[in-house]
Amino acid sequence: MERVEGSKAVLWSSDFVFACVANFLMGFSFYLLMPTLPFYLVDQFHAGKSLVGIVVSCYVIAALLIRPFSGYLVDSFSRKQVYLLSFLFFVAFYFGYLAAGSILFLAILRFLHGLTWGVITTAGNTLAIDVMPAEKRGRGIGFYGLALNISMAIGPVAGIFLFEHYSFILIFYTAIISGSVGLILAAFIKDRPRPKVHHAPLSFDRFLMVKGIPVGINLLMITISYGMVLSFAAMYGKETHATNPGLFYVLLAVGIGGSRVISGKLIDSGKVNRASMIGIILLAAGFAVFSIWKIPVVYYLSALVVGTGYGIAFPAFQTVFVNMAPHYQRGTANSTFYTAFDLGVGIGMLLAGKISAMANLSAAFGFSAVACLLSVVYYWEISAASYDKNRLE
Repeated sequence: MERVEGSKAVLWSSDFVFACVANFLMGFSFYLLMPTLPFYLVDQFHAGKSLVGIVVSCYVIAALLIRPFSGYLVDSFSRKQVYLLSFLFFVAFYFGYLAAGSILFLAILRFLHGLTWGVITTAGNTLAIDVMPAEKRGRGIGFYGLALNISMAIGPVAGIFLFEHYSFILIFYTAIISGSVGLILAAFIKDRPRPKVHHAPLSFDRFLMVKGIPVGINLLMITISYGMVLSFAAMYGKETHATNPGLFYVLLAVGIGGSRVISGKLIDSGKVNRASMIGIILLAAGFAVFSIWKIPVVYYLSALVVGTGYGIAFPAFQTVFVNMAPHYQRGTANSTFYTAFDLGVGIGMLLAGKISAMANLSAAFGFSAVACLLSVVYYWEISAASYDKNRLE
């Protein structure tokens, strides 16, 4: 099951490298559109912020709806085949953007794209966890997630550059090329054989890991802020008079990437609860400063603080879900993690549009600070005890 060198399990096998690079290329194609689509909707279709929030959140709603079924598919069929098929449709739907002529068409397309995103991320993560040694799972999850975080840094900057200097159509072609190369590399990952398990008749727990719901609520509370950052941080940068909003995403990813090593070591040493708490506290502090002082230097520095918080918290939360599930239910554990994640992101996108329409984006990010602060208390009182009670590994 695991590649071993002497008596030491090796994390960076060829399979894990292919998984990480494919994850990066998939993310790069995805994040090219994330910060630029709101500008495109406003410039080309004269959409208001509230409508922009609805359109950009369509993919999250779709991903949320498909998540429980994606976990079932990943646990019931070949994880690699599910991954490759969803990857293929993920790339194919980019061609639809080239024909988009209305906001309604884009909303439907985003929804369909979200369905593929919901399956591909669940299958890809589960396949990656299968090929990493169990004793290095914390670091493995961190590095695999880091590949996506690097794409989150480069993708928005590349997307904004292409949109400002060329055309939005070029963004779609770049996304298609990146996704296609990622699909080819993903095909080289060797799927691990799994022991046959007799499943009970279909039940709710086959689609959603019930014992993970308390922690899932906690994750939802902090990913509200992530949805706001992904969809409106660039626009907020214009309000703070920041000259390069794309740099925000770079610094955000630097914070996430730099903290992954710290997070992984804490997790692998058994300090998962401590890692989660540290990450959430940093998020609460970062968003409080981010929303109060609307000046460029704070805008950029907050990206580092918030990124560090995400980089510590997200791998810790995913490890919590995986460690509460047996191997044959690992896909369901991951889909439950992403269900909570996507629900929070979707709520965040919608709330950012609504709150900014009624007040401003500063108020929206202030809401994020409050949500993260409440989640600190929630983790201390509920999530930590739930994990300690239900953990298997």
